[in-house]
Amino acid sequence: MNEPHVSAPLSGRRILLTRAKPDDAIARALRMAGAQVDTLALTVSTPLDSARLDAARARLADGGYAWVVFSSWRAARAVVSDLPRACSLGTRIAAVGEATARWISDHAGVNADLTGAGSAAALLECFPAPASGARPVLIPRSAAAPDTLPDGLRALGWRVEAVDAYTTTPADAADIPDDIAGNFRAGHYDAAVLTASSQARALPPLLGMPPPSTRVVTIGAPTALAAGRQGIAVAAQASSPTSDAIVRALIDALDRPVQADAPEERDS
Repeated sequence: MNEPHVSAPLSGRRILLTRAKPDDAIARALRMAGAQVDTLALTVSTPLDSARLDAARARLADGGYAWVVFSSWRAARAVVSDLPRACSLGTRIAAVGEATARWISDHAGVNADLTGAGSAAALLECFPAPASGARPVLIPRSAAAPDTLPDGLRALGWRVEAVDAYTTTPADAADIPDDIAGNFRAGHYDAAVLTASSQARALPPLLGMPPPSTRVVTIGAPTALAAGRQGIAVAAQASSPTSDAIVRALIDALDRPVQADAPEERDS
């Protein structure tokens, strides 16, 4: 007797992933689940150079920080060449999530000493308090980053130096492929996946509001909050910033019937 196939739960579904990167783990997981995936970068990240960042790099290389904390691989990229020497001098590394920790290991050859569950709040829950006379903490970050991490670390008693390392801006509308834009506006995507708050802010001006038939899934609470502020109804939020969790959130969202009326934003 033939067993029903359950290995491709997203078979026949068309998904828009609002980022584009080589060998994207999320895109790969969605395709393995049977989905047809289109990728589109809604934002562009540009490294920043400043005297303040140069000074932070020099201090990091000299072991001047107790910890360096990263919320993304782009932040780690800004100081990646200094990490091996800093670690040899006692600086410890914290990453907000597994993907950032893996990028650091792959590109700097050093491992994170502390890895959070994918959000600044979760990392702060397990971050140690400073010893007396401890060196400060360095946070290279996006120029648009909220102050959750630096404020939380200061509340724990740390001295914190948060330095802008890159900026994220919406993509140029002229660079959006006509076929993706047309298919999105016509409701041909079953779902769209937002993996960053900046993508949520860029979506309406670049593509318009998602049609009711297109379920929006976010990678975490900050992205869901940013989407809600744009008036975007979020159908599901991944329980963790992993590919498997995003697949599960999509399955959950797509299993629900489409609401006749525009759903109200929910607290979660």
